[in-house]
Amino acid sequence: MHKQVENENTDKPYTSEPIRTLRIGDCNVTILGTAHVSKNSVEAVKSFIETEKPDTVCVELCETRLGSIKEQNQWKKLDIFKVFKERKMYLLMSNLILSSFQKKIGGDVKPGDEFRMAIDKAKETNAKLVPIDREVQTTLKRSWGTVGLFSKMYLLSALIASLLVKEEVTPEKIEEMKSEDALKDLFSQLPKKYDEVKRVIIDERDIYLAENIRQTAAHSKNLFAAVGAGHLQGIMKYIEQENDLEPLREIPQPSVWQKLQFFVFPAIVVSLMTLVYLYGTKQDVKDVLFAWVVFKSSLAALGALVCMAHPVSIVLAALIAPIGNFNPILKPGWIAALSESYLRKPLVEDFEKIAEDSEKLSSLWSNRVIRIFLIFMLPQMGSSIGTFLAMSTFLSKLQGLWGKIFS
Repeated sequence: MHKQVENENTDKPYTSEPIRTLRIGDCNVTILGTAHVSKNSVEAVKSFIETEKPDTVCVELCETRLGSIKEQNQWKKLDIFKVFKERKMYLLMSNLILSSFQKKIGGDVKPGDEFRMAIDKAKETNAKLVPIDREVQTTLKRSWGTVGLFSKMYLLSALIASLLVKEEVTPEKIEEMKSEDALKDLFSQLPKKYDEVKRVIIDERDIYLAENIRQTAAHSKNLFAAVGAGHLQGIMKYIEQENDLEPLREIPQPSVWQKLQFFVFPAIVVSLMTLVYLYGTKQDVKDVLFAWVVFKSSLAALGALVCMAHPVSIVLAALIAPIGNFNPILKPGWIAALSESYLRKPLVEDFEKIAEDSEKLSSLWSNRVIRIFLIFMLPQMGSSIGTFLAMSTFLSKLQGLWGKIFS
């Protein structure tokens, strides 16, 4: 039986932070709410572990993120060509965008410094260190799979736009992030259609964190957990009961429509081309094929050119664009970015300067990491615009052939 108790050590430095204490079986459990870029949160973690000497320290990290925090020179070992080859660009891009954004508002505090402090202090005190969050890849895949194409573009553009807006964030605003409802308030400002994204990123992880704390407490006497303050309320809601985590680890399978959409549009394009071939002249066929190739190739190449891509990357974007709609794997943006990551491998300083370079428009092209992601997106956008322009040419031709088609 769990019994929630009040914190009586009001003279301790960490009691100024959002904190919850309860008893699970024979274990005293303390859950500290943090802001990931707050100096006070770092000091609170340090103070609690040094003062209370917990035998177990839990952190709001998964195994993957724990490894990246422990590995100080992760960028030196990262093969970005391999990232694009294995099609993990969305995962890396989202991590880089969020990390860059947090660095902007964090000042001297790096995002996750309170977890680094917890890791270091756990090692110093011989406490057991336990990552209690769900794997970040699982969270991203589950949330990404809940929204459609245009919603994906909206969310991605909103993240990127946040990098380009330079806003002065005061220490007081950073401390406001510890409000238990801050993260929920952020999601409440999004349209209702994004409620499912909020459920995956916030609510599901509340359950995941609560259950892992509960299970870990069964093998501890004095457990301390450092989590984002936005999760405190949800954790306390679910920690009193047993929760099944297996459904939260599942990657949702594509719906029937998601599977069919790779075939529906190509079928429409082929059908339109076939109608022009059957009822039009040879010149009509040449015109629509010419429009398809020129619009898609030129605009995809233009997207790569705007990014100052390598000439080989520009040529590949142009060559792949006309066939990209007929192949779910070969996409102009992906192929161009793959080429760029091979021909112009980023330097360590490119990764380290992402936050700084993202503030200056001119630096977006000089930073090789940022440029690779621009090359990943802009040729794809150009090719998509080319598709609509080419389709308008198809429909224009067919409009003149309606009489023959329906006669």
